[in-house]
Amino acid sequence: MKTLYLARHAKSGWESNCSDFERTLNEKGMKDAPQIAARMVAKGAPIPNILISSPARRALTTAEAFAEAFGIGREKIHMEMGIYHGGADELLELVRSVPDSAEGLMLFGHNPAMSEFADRMARNAPHHLSPCSVVRIDMDVAKWSEAGKEKGETVWHEHPEKTHSH
Repeated sequence: MKTLYLARHAKSGWESNCSDFERTLNEKGMKDAPQIAARMVAKGAPIPNILISSPARRALTTAEAFAEAFGIGREKIHMEMGIYHGGADELLELVRSVPDSAEGLMLFGHNPAMSEFADRMARNAPHHLSPCSVVRIDMDVAKWSEAGKEKGETVWHEHPEKTHSH
């Protein structure tokens, strides 16, 4: 079994003086990213072996917050331009290229591609990933190259608007 985590970047701002690629997280995004990462750790979810992020500032900043919560150095985050420019097909190619020694993979990217990819990969995936959403998809495959349409099952969907009773 392989575990795939799909994360949409946290809430970002729209500053008129910067490009889409350089957009930063806003105050809500800076608060949500570490909180969602902490929830993931608190669930006892297996820590992914590989973190791959879009190099866009808002996605990379989100990935860095998760890496910190996981006790993984920021230098271990791989950046892949295909996550920024690509769609669900490119995300599937990326997943299929991951070394089989990794049991868990986490991608940090953008909509609409992340929502479309989640919907493609798991039969019961949420149809829309809001900012800072994370979906855990367990796939009944031995190799990442076997990943494909509806090969996975959504285990959980975590997002900032979700309330928790403790």
